[in-house]
Amino acid sequence: MDMGRNDRWRQPGKLWWLLPLFLYLAVNAVFIQSHESWRDEAQAWQIARQTNLVELFAQLKYEGHPCLWYLVLMPFAKLGYPFSGLGFLSLFFMAAAAGLVLAKSPFSFPVKFLIVFGSPFLYYYPVIARSYCLIPPLLAVLALLYPFRREKPLPYGAVLGFLTQTHVLAAALSFSLSAAWLLETVSAWRRGRRQGTAGPKAADLAGLSISLGSGLFLVWELAGSLGSNASVRLRVSPSLLANLRQAGEALWKAMQEFLRMEFGGAAALFLMLLIAAGLAVLFLHGPRETLAVAGAFLIQILIFAYVYPPGIQSSMILVHECIFLLWIILQKDAHGVEEEQRGREKHFPGAGFQAGLAVLLLVSLWNCGPDIGKDLKLPYSSSKGMAACIRQNVPEDAPLIAAGDLFTTGLAAYLPEREIWNPAGERPVGFSVWDERRKETISYEEMLRRVRKKYPRAEGMYLICGENSQVPGWREHTGEMEEIFRLDFCIADEGAILYYAELP
Repeated sequence: MDMGRNDRWRQPGKLWWLLPLFLYLAVNAVFIQSHESWRDEAQAWQIARQTNLVELFAQLKYEGHPCLWYLVLMPFAKLGYPFSGLGFLSLFFMAAAAGLVLAKSPFSFPVKFLIVFGSPFLYYYPVIARSYCLIPPLLAVLALLYPFRREKPLPYGAVLGFLTQTHVLAAALSFSLSAAWLLETVSAWRRGRRQGTAGPKAADLAGLSISLGSGLFLVWELAGSLGSNASVRLRVSPSLLANLRQAGEALWKAMQEFLRMEFGGAAALFLMLLIAAGLAVLFLHGPRETLAVAGAFLIQILIFAYVYPPGIQSSMILVHECIFLLWIILQKDAHGVEEEQRGREKHFPGAGFQAGLAVLLLVSLWNCGPDIGKDLKLPYSSSKGMAACIRQNVPEDAPLIAAGDLFTTGLAAYLPEREIWNPAGERPVGFSVWDERRKETISYEEMLRRVRKKYPRAEGMYLICGENSQVPGWREHTGEMEEIFRLDFCIADEGAILYYAELP
């Protein structure tokens, strides 16, 4: 059976896709209700809530992320939308992507179902609410617009521009597609000059300008990030061989992250060769598109190797791009390819590629299952539980003190009505600024001195302690304090303990 051509499998009924979409919403809504948001989710929320536009763009160089997710969050955060509902915002965008995959993509019905209920769409993007959730819907719209990029250059350029502003890794694909589009436009212009026909339309140039302008804006947004963000360092090896090995290991790590399994070098080499062979076949049927996606892969792997190692969410961007590439190649024949290409297009092994994608999605989902199930059983972060405890047990006028900001950023987002003061930084906990200052530590005695100065009339303080503390000596004084609440067995490295201590 040809999975790529069989209409019965591809579209069982006009509105068939609504049922799996509702199921997708229901499953992820259950996960959202069980998920405690952690510092990476809270960081963007707090920046959106506490900064204006000027301050936001000043902060981006410390974040290493473009502006779009922060701008999406800003009206919700500033108008009082609860942080506990953040996952429903990301689910909205992922549901839009799922609906487009189910209703509009050229995949067979089983593969559509596996895409939507596979690990790239389930849990990791809609539930752990970060800027990644913007990438799949934009890629789906981009895939639908791609055959009509010459007829609709303004929408196509705008979507590319938005994609650039989602994530640095997604910007790599936007840059590659924009470069291919620019070369295509120049080639058409030169061909038109030889034939005496009109050159590019103003709309073509405007669409390209939007896309390329977004890229230049990204450079301005993130200028100085490598020097400003203390947690990011370039890791360039001294020799060519070492650099090649480093890039290979980065790809190996990304594959392991997506599949959620460890495998040896031989298996990694086999998978790399399989990927290369797949790209070679795709190149025969869509050379321009395959080169663009392969170029994006290369940029992303270099970022993984030299700037920031891959995690599961960032590794899944590569998978979303593979889905995008297969989508636009499968739909090429339906949108008027040249006659001399039609015979070649009919021999595209779409069923084989879809079957291979289905296998990878099944393996990843099977191995991700325990992680997803763990979030249903265990707290992901202490932030939500700690906020509930403080509301119930801590007087409103009592000082809330944080021995560090990493494990209290999420708490501050869940508890916006209370000030949580960080004596190491001598400021309320809001969002972390990733510069060298945040590495500074103080002694327990210095913390008491600063708290007494900040709250001269207080008889005691409620001290929130956890890992990565900026007051490393707090453990030596637990005998002098009363333990109020403990939640230190979280999935994320974000456990915390609440103490009450009298102030001398």
